[in-house]
Amino acid sequence: MQIDAFAHIIPSGYLERLERAVADGRLSARVEGYAPWIREDPALVDLDARWRVIDPFPDYRQVLTLAVPPIEEMGDAATSASLASMVNEELAGLVARHPQRFVGFAAALPMANPDAAAAELTRSSRELGALGAQVHTNVFGRPLDDPAFAPVLAAADQLGATLWIHPTRSPMWADYPVEDRSKYGIWWSLGWPYETSVCMARLVYSGAVGRYPRVRFLAHHAGAMVPHFSGRLASPMEDPARDEVIAQLTDTPIAFFRRFYTDTAMFGAPHAVRCALDFFGPDHVLFGTDMPLGGPKVVADTIADVEATGLEPEDLDKVFSQNARRIWRLR
Repeated sequence: MQIDAFAHIIPSGYLERLERAVADGRLSARVEGYAPWIREDPALVDLDARWRVIDPFPDYRQVLTLAVPPIEEMGDAATSASLASMVNEELAGLVARHPQRFVGFAAALPMANPDAAAAELTRSSRELGALGAQVHTNVFGRPLDDPAFAPVLAAADQLGATLWIHPTRSPMWADYPVEDRSKYGIWWSLGWPYETSVCMARLVYSGAVGRYPRVRFLAHHAGAMVPHFSGRLASPMEDPARDEVIAQLTDTPIAFFRRFYTDTAMFGAPHAVRCALDFFGPDHVLFGTDMPLGGPKVVADTIADVEATGLEPEDLDKVFSQNARRIWRLR
């Protein structure tokens, strides 16, 4: 069996609210560029289209995560809190109605109000059966290690929850200081892995990973740049502030980076998946596709990527399903 730990969806009730926000111009300019993705692939918003994509894989199941934009970008704090509550009910309903397709979901959180986000994480986990929650690499430009978000991390730690880390960045984030916007889609193709990597580094160097040991941080896209540049992340820098922080950690930075979990969503790049496995180890890598983003072959391509790594059968089974079963106590 393959359990897809990072499969995106926009449920029908939430879709109506999202498209209304786009039409009314209420979607934040910070996420300019996301609107066309809402209907980029029918399988994102239509269950029949989703079934057509996954029916060729009879032993394939999904953990549902809400697609971008981040929910806090759709209005004020009260609006995003209401939307989060609504969409989490909708995601829980999908899992309950389609247990042969969906094994669980990550809750959406109204991160503009961290106290409300912590309360929604607790409610969704205890009342709706959420496996944790999806958070984005920044909230209106503020990093996740900011003390403002301590209530969310503390709630996740108390629950022993997983936090899916998804990048967010848009064309308005220029590639060079002399320009006013990104070109050639670099904000997404390279900007998103950078966002994820910076988020991971800040959580490690700030001590957050050590302070919340029961949180399972699940970083998207095979851990982004971290496995590839682990040597640079481990090297000393002439930065007194950084050196002072590292001296206070209870373990080496690389040991904390290795506490992250990650997925295999690399869109047909087996060498990158192999690098993630080498760095995080087969116990911390979960099969994840980014489905349906990445095209109609993304499930088949990701299965092929994992199989091409040359893992022993026992480790292959861990990645495809056993890690997910163990972490989330799935039947």
